[in-house]
Amino acid sequence: MRNIIINNKQLLFLVENIKNKRNLSEIASLNRLILLDVDDTLLSPQDIYIYRQLPTDDEEITLTPHEYSKENVTPETRQYYDYRDFEDTDTIKNSIITGKPIVANLEIMDDLLTRGYKLGILTARGMEDTVFEGLKDFLMYKNKAGDLIKIGDRLSRDLVFAINDIDRVKNLAGTTDFEKKAEVIKTLLDTFDQIIFIDDDIKNIKAIKEMKRHLPDEEKNKLYVMSAKEN
Repeated sequence: MRNIIINNKQLLFLVENIKNKRNLSEIASLNRLILLDVDDTLLSPQDIYIYRQLPTDDEEITLTPHEYSKENVTPETRQYYDYRDFEDTDTIKNSIITGKPIVANLEIMDDLLTRGYKLGILTARGMEDTVFEGLKDFLMYKNKAGDLIKIGDRLSRDLVFAINDIDRVKNLAGTTDFEKKAEVIKTLLDTFDQIIFIDDDIKNIKAIKEMKRHLPDEEKNKLYVMSAKEN
């Protein structure tokens, strides 16, 4: 069980900044989205790994998703990483269902859902349908009455984006995960009046901020980028 304690100064500043730009009636009518990464943002995944064997490695190295996020993976070195665990539907789903919740980021999600935001997922995983199913089982949120309930219809299939899904990747031009995430967000700006993006990977944060820097002012003012909390 978790209690919503809104003491995240970054979130409070963000919400107040939005209020200062718009009156309350405008805010109520906005189509707003909180867009969250999965691994090490919503949860710490369990029993799922990436395997590395660079030419400089004497043997295959087992990496957790968190360790992998620190790797300098390029289109040239990607061939030395094995993602076999992320191709097994049972392993993928179980890694999410048994994941350890990262409460600080879930509290932010709770607060924004009660403020009327829609929920979206943007992950570097593949197997988009399986990720969606796992999250439907895993995710709970606190409603306005303070009850912890299943996410239910608050998470819709069309707002779950797994950028390395075999079908999803066909429509993305980017070659790195952070380029693909930036591409998805840019598309979503056509639909939403506000997007708050939260991710633990500094490469993704930097890529989205760089993309934002080059957007027209109208789109730039729609997008807010936050680094995920660690616990």
